[in-house]
Amino acid sequence: MPSDGLFNVAIVLVRALARYGSRSREDLLAACGLGVDGIDPKHLTQTLNRWTELGLFQSEDKLVSLRDPYRSILGKNPDIAESRLPKVLRMIALAPENNIRFFEAEENRAADLNRGLSWILAQDVYTIDTSSHGTIDALENSQVADKAKRMLQNDTRWNGLRTWMVYLGFARSGSSVTIDPTQALRESLDEVFGAEQTLAAPLFVDRIAEVIPVLDGGLYRRQIEDLLKGSTWHRPPASTLSTALSRAIRRLIHEGVIATEQLSDTEAGVTLVGAEQRPWLRMTHVRWIANRKAK
Repeated sequence: MPSDGLFNVAIVLVRALARYGSRSREDLLAACGLGVDGIDPKHLTQTLNRWTELGLFQSEDKLVSLRDPYRSILGKNPDIAESRLPKVLRMIALAPENNIRFFEAEENRAADLNRGLSWILAQDVYTIDTSSHGTIDALENSQVADKAKRMLQNDTRWNGLRTWMVYLGFARSGSSVTIDPTQALRESLDEVFGAEQTLAAPLFVDRIAEVIPVLDGGLYRRQIEDLLKGSTWHRPPASTLSTALSRAIRRLIHEGVIATEQLSDTEAGVTLVGAEQRPWLRMTHVRWIANRKAK
C-alpha cells in the first residue's frame, strides 16, 4: 500500500545511508529531498517508518542507520547497494517475524504482500489475465471461498502488488504483468544450495520453499492454497511444480545457471510443466553450474 512506503523512495534512503553513513532523521530526510518542491514528505516519512518497523533501518542515539546484517550485505557503494536492495527487501518481507499475523487486517507487517504473492504465484501463468484489477478480482472471487480473507479487493491493493512483485523479482513488467519468479530464484541460489553443488530435485524444491515461502510448498503458499476452491483452482499433482516455478527453473536452465539431470527412472523426481499443463521435463537432480564468484 502507498501508506506502507514506495520502493523507489527506499532506494533513495538506502543510497543516502550507504554513501554518508548514519545520519540524524532530519539530516537523512533532508538529504533525500525533504523540503524540496515536488517531493511529497509523506512518501519519505512513511517509507522510513515502515522499513524501520520491518527491520531494514534502525534508530539509535538519534541516528538512523542500516541494520545489520543488511548494512554489510548492501555495502558502502550506493550503486552496489541499489543493485542488492531487491534481494534484501525480499528477505525482510519474507521473514517469519514480519508475517506472524498472517490473516489479520491490521498490524500484519508484510503479510498482506505475501498473501497476494502466494495467490498469484499459484495461478496458471499462461492463462491468467493481469491487464486489469477487474479480471484479477473476478478470478480471486471465484477461487477464495472465505470472503473475509480476500487479498486484492480493490485497485490500490492490486496496483501495490503488481508494482512490488516486479521489483522483488517475482514478475516482469509490460502492458500486462508477466508472472515470473526467475529473478527471485536466481538471487536465492546461494541459500538454496548452501555449500553443495548438486541437490536431489525434491530437496531442491524443499530448499526453495524454505527460502522463498511464497513458492511451491512454502509456508505462506500452503496457507493460501488451503483457502482455494478445488472446483476453480487447479492444484498441481504430486511431484509436479506450478507453472510459475517451472518457468523460473527452465529459464535458469536456458541461461546456463543450473542444469537438471535424470539419473534414474526409479528415483524420486520432480516434473516441470508448461502451457496447458504439458510436461516439460522430469528431473531427479539439479546442479548449480554458474560461477559463484561472478555473483
